[in-house]
Amino acid sequence: MVLGYNTIKKLLSKNLLIENANNQNIHYSSYDVTADKYILKFKKINKPISFFDAQELNNMYEEVNITEGYAIEPGETILVVLEDIFNIPDNICGSIRGRTSFNRLGLTIATQHLHPGFKGKLNLAVTNNSVNSYIITPKIQIAQVIFEKLDKKVKKDNSYSSKKKTTYQNNDGRQGSMIYSDYIGKVVRHFKGNYYYIQDICMDSETKDYTVIYRNLYEREDSNIWARPAKMFFEEIDPNRKDNITNQKYRFELVDDLTVDYTKKNKDE
Repeated sequence: MVLGYNTIKKLLSKNLLIENANNQNIHYSSYDVTADKYILKFKKINKPISFFDAQELNNMYEEVNITEGYAIEPGETILVVLEDIFNIPDNICGSIRGRTSFNRLGLTIATQHLHPGFKGKLNLAVTNNSVNSYIITPKIQIAQVIFEKLDKKVKKDNSYSSKKKTTYQNNDGRQGSMIYSDYIGKVVRHFKGNYYYIQDICMDSETKDYTVIYRNLYEREDSNIWARPAKMFFEEIDPNRKDNITNQKYRFELVDDLTVDYTKKNKDE
């Protein structure tokens, strides 16, 4: 069921849905979200980027303050940081969509889903498909969000606020893609044949490099927990090297069937 004006207003008064809401942005069945003073501009990386190369993915953005306005050029895509601070209850989800007025200018706003339990800020991909340039400024009502009530409240363990589903939780909206976090909770095989479980991906406090935390799924005496720079963890290797007994292309590769079995085993226990 889509939430209407009165229900949205009532929830906003309780700091739910959006904590810093403006009642003037409420419409019959939607709420207009507004641009903050920052965007993320894409930088050209002159090589293909792996979805699991955390270092390169984080280097591909330039943060730009748009207080004086930013001209989005024809064919350009930017990430517009939203001013809104979301606080989605466990029985509601949302969908951010483009406004009709922007569609008629040739500006496409990428759809963004809001999971039950999500808290924090987001950014939206805006693409200029027209032949003209447009000025993007803070406070502009860039898109609209539709809120829907779930048929059943999500259990806490399945909420976005649960530990295993917090990729963008409590984010300030100035973070680019973290698709590499999809590897967390997965089983991978090393090119020498051993299997490991990825526990987390963190940032080194000194170098600011992303680091993979993983543990072995076999017996050994020296250590069970390991850390390796993400750029090395996901790097390509020579498939013809003598110790590459699996003939892998990458140092570690995902093993889907073992991931399913391992996750089920731990859940049952």
